[in-house]
Amino acid sequence: MIKRHGKITIAFMLLLSLTSTAFAFFPRTKEVQIDKTAQWLFAPSVRVCHTSPLSVHEVANALKWWKDLGYEFDWVYDDACQNIIKYGTITIMLDRGELLMNDLLGRTTFYSDPESGNISWTIIELRAPYVDRVLEHEIGHALGWMHARVDGHMMHPIHYQGGWDLTGLSN
Repeated sequence: MIKRHGKITIAFMLLLSLTSTAFAFFPRTKEVQIDKTAQWLFAPSVRVCHTSPLSVHEVANALKWWKDLGYEFDWVYDDACQNIIKYGTITIMLDRGELLMNDLLGRTTFYSDPESGNISWTIIELRAPYVDRVLEHEIGHALGWMHARVDGHMMHPIHYQGGWDLTGLSN
């Protein structure tokens, strides 16, 4: 009886091994966990500084990608940006040289209330010439999202390993 049970166990393990090997070729849905550090209490306005490497129209197109995920933005407008920080606004401007020195394509800085986690203002700096997909990535940070080390994902920290994957980003 013990030997028979042993043969059944071995046969079952062999069948299980063959089955798992066969199913290894089918694509699996990947779990993507992205941390969100803060959020807007209301829909922010988006201010495009005259010095930005992108036009209001190009910024509006990048915002559409996030709108399709359920995010809302107030109006998008062109501005001289005399005051860099503006409450309730995502400000998009040209880098002042630091990004190029540090080999970065963009950078987002924001202030959020430490108790509520609500974002008060955001500044996105972009390098010229502009590289595709960088603004959408930086808007993700402006909405409070952190990096995701998943190949092909919008929030991947390394541009050439990122892509348009939006898994986990819906509002």
